[in-house]
Amino acid sequence: MGSSTQDDAAAEFVRELTHWRHQRGMSKKELAERTGFDPSYVSHIENGRHQPTEEFARRVELVLDSGNRIWQQYVAFADSRGPGGRRSPLGPTAVPPPAGSHLVIEDEQASLSLVDGVYECRFRRVLHSVGTEPITRHTVQIDIDRFPDDPARSTVFHGRHPLTIDEVDFRATIGVDQPEPMRWRVGRSRDAFLKIVLLLDGGGTPVPLYPGQRTVVDYSYRVPAWKFGDWLQRDIRLPTRNLVIRLDFPAESGPTVWGNETSFTAESSAEVRPDGRERQGRIAYEWVVSRPRLRAQYRVEWRYADPRAALVDAPSDIRPLAC
Repeated sequence: MGSSTQDDAAAEFVRELTHWRHQRGMSKKELAERTGFDPSYVSHIENGRHQPTEEFARRVELVLDSGNRIWQQYVAFADSRGPGGRRSPLGPTAVPPPAGSHLVIEDEQASLSLVDGVYECRFRRVLHSVGTEPITRHTVQIDIDRFPDDPARSTVFHGRHPLTIDEVDFRATIGVDQPEPMRWRVGRSRDAFLKIVLLLDGGGTPVPLYPGQRTVVDYSYRVPAWKFGDWLQRDIRLPTRNLVIRLDFPAESGPTVWGNETSFTAESSAEVRPDGRERQGRIAYEWVVSRPRLRAQYRVEWRYADPRAALVDAPSDIRPLAC
């Protein structure tokens, strides 16, 4: 095949790549960070100064999740170079895994309920190992910054009443049909957050998540409402296919709920107003995000018509600040 055919195939690859990068709201720099390539290399690919490699194509397919369209264009480009154009006989629908350990969250269900002055938080994640190396741990975070918009008040608050791992009753399980307790350890502890490392095992025996395998991780914790704050935020640090955030409050507290999506790579933000459904003295809200953007923040906030709902058992030195 001639160079013209090869150039045309490379141009088709670039068009597909650029289209999906824009679809995911991702800059060239962000794509470079997520795929492990230098930003200048991504720029050279899109400007036609460099031709794509198999490793580059497999990594951007993983990050941009184009339904194999990017990979199909790469295969067409590799075929245009004639015999020896590809290192291995990969079909147009067989996307090879990226080198190293890579994790995709296929589904995340996050829920928060206010019960007797305590926030009960539960999270369920479907994990999929898509790399070439097994995964042995997964890190989660508990955020408790009571006054995110007022650093001075936040410092005073946490200095008096820091959150400790002993009071949150943290629990985690792994598995689908017969979930088993997970071992875990505190990776980092600060006044405003706790990082917890979940060890992928079963019954105390390490069970790595091998390439191609999936599993379900459930974890939960409890935080006094006066310590937790009035927001729940999910930061998308791994490719995520679906995100659902649910809130459940006593109807008598008169909650007002809204959500914000902030994408730092696309320099944009959007506000949503989840609809509430009242039933048996409770009011529930749900926010569903299909294919949330990488490095974006999805944050739900709420205010109560009756602020006493969040002050049950709060120390006297907190009440003036919270009100």
